[in-house]
Amino acid sequence: AQLSDEAGAAIAIALARAGTAVRVLKLGGNSGFSRQAAHALGCLMAANNSIQELDLSYCGLDEGAWVALFEELARRSGPSALRNLDLSVNALGGRGGAALAAAVQKGVLPLLAELNLRGANLTDEAGAAMAIALERAGTAVKVLKFGGNSGLSLQAARALGCLLAANNSIQELQLNLCELGDEAGAELLEALTRRSEASSALRL
Repeated sequence: AQLSDEAGAAIAIALARAGTAVRVLKLGGNSGFSRQAAHALGCLMAANNSIQELDLSYCGLDEGAWVALFEELARRSGPSALRNLDLSVNALGGRGGAALAAAVQKGVLPLLAELNLRGANLTDEAGAAMAIALERAGTAVKVLKFGGNSGLSLQAARALGCLLAANNSIQELQLNLCELGDEAGAELLEALTRRSEASSALRL
């Protein structure tokens, strides 16, 4: 829809104030979004108990804006209903990825089933933090899309390996175009051998 930053913020504020029971919110492709929209969306997600799917793919938020959004989300006093979060092709970077991981680890997204971070410009540290947060929070996530994050390396691979070994719900893990390297790939393969026989089938 090519919404401006102000329009994105206005929509988020209106939804929060009206108390609508919206379940699906698709705002992807709005490259005009910035700090104002990010803050308002964070406040909406902190207060809303009905949204199950949020699409913010291909938005123009910088790392600072993502941090603001996720810090607001982390202020939730209870669990969110969110099940599907699409943040693909964005500039989360190290700080944005770490802020999302902190919100997940706090336990505000216990129902999260699909997380799309494809092409989110994650650093190795942010990727590792995300995997650790998902493991510690005990989310029953089924689909993880990390493809296209060329910054991921050994640290993220080790954390993802631990997540795979501990989590029996993950059914799909996408790491295409990540350029992990031989050592990181070996870490992941070793983790697969430690998965319980009761684990769900895993698509790589």
